Amino acid sequence: MWRYFVIIGLVVSLTSCGAKKIKLGKVETHSYQSIGNGVAGITLKLYENNTFKFDLKSIPQPESKEKSIKISEIGTYTSEGNWRVLNFKDPKFSLEAIFDPQFGDASYYKVIDKENVRVNTSKEMLPIWGIVCEKE
Repeated sequence: MWRYFVIIGLVVSLTSCGAKKIKLGKVETHSYQSIGNGVAGITLKLYENNTFKFDLKSIPQPESKEKSIKISEIGTYTSEGNWRVLNFKDPKFSLEAIFDPQFGDASYYKVIDKENVRVNTSKEMLPIWGIVCEKE
């Protein structure tokens, strides 16, 4: 009988040590979506509980053997006036490649480091990965 208590205690201990799962909010405060293009579908949604979801899915070019690139990240953000600092926890991609300053000047966004980018949510569009994403 005591073995069951030990096993249950071990399972509870191991599951409580894991990283906290980010739970997205219910109400969107800001939302950007790519307009028609042949390169990728992109969405960036910010929620009232200071969480966000970023999705990017590339469209392989005809007659190429490229596979689609898929990025789906959930993170948290902080507010600084019209700016939101998005925190991508251990992203599997380069923020500088997605939020490339070549496609948008510093009034749109600024990559802070490998996990954080400042985004100006007062803008009606954001050029993400070189693609125009309109505010909804």
